[in-house]
Amino acid sequence: MTEWREENLGGVPTLRPGNLPPGLIVAFSGRGAALSGEPSPTAHLAARLAAALGLDGTPIVRATQVHGNRAVTLRQTPPEGTVTDAGECDALATDRAGLALVVQTADCVPILLAAGRTLAAVHAGWRGSASEATGAGVRALTDLGARPEEIDAWLGPSIGICCYEVGGEVASRFAGDFVGRDCSGKYRLDLRGVNRAQLEAEGIPASRISIHPACTCCGGERYASYRRDGAAAGRMIALVARL
Repeated sequence: MTEWREENLGGVPTLRPGNLPPGLIVAFSGRGAALSGEPSPTAHLAARLAAALGLDGTPIVRATQVHGNRAVTLRQTPPEGTVTDAGECDALATDRAGLALVVQTADCVPILLAAGRTLAAVHAGWRGSASEATGAGVRALTDLGARPEEIDAWLGPSIGICCYEVGGEVASRFAGDFVGRDCSGKYRLDLRGVNRAQLEAEGIPASRISIHPACTCCGGERYASYRRDGAAAGRMIALVARL
């Protein structure tokens, strides 16, 4: 079982899995708010997290997330110190060192992947999960030469089945194993379970999949939850890089 380290790095609450190979950075930030006037919190928050991790100057690539399943592969390293938008997509992949990939979440599942030289970051809400964004991220890695049985996957804090109430039209998009009903008959969706199953379906061994247990909605103010706080939720950043 993965041991997660909870740290405060330069004022940025951070979760990191233990036992990573040298040069691999995998990190999930706690809740953060954008500066006033920021069109998106991602660039500001990602730069703060990167600096806290000692990655000052490392180019960062983000996505304009659209709750879909498009994956973008980065084959060149952007200029030092930049935050580049890869466009409308929900999965990023690369085989370049010295480059950080980030996604932002506030209940959705952040998924970071690594195998050899290859890295990927995936954002999976219910729409992305229904269209298998996670599978698209894995396939982007295999297209770069990664072998599924050698891919490690980390799922950061996300909304749990304890709090993720959905309507029947959403529940019907998923297999019964991932949908339950509470005592009032309302549907609850296991979004983490959906994405874990998609990773395994792509050939990633269960032993290589690590899931942080916290629910963003009921886990407290340190986690960003749109379901709990609406527009005041803030955002969390998931970052993966290889030095």
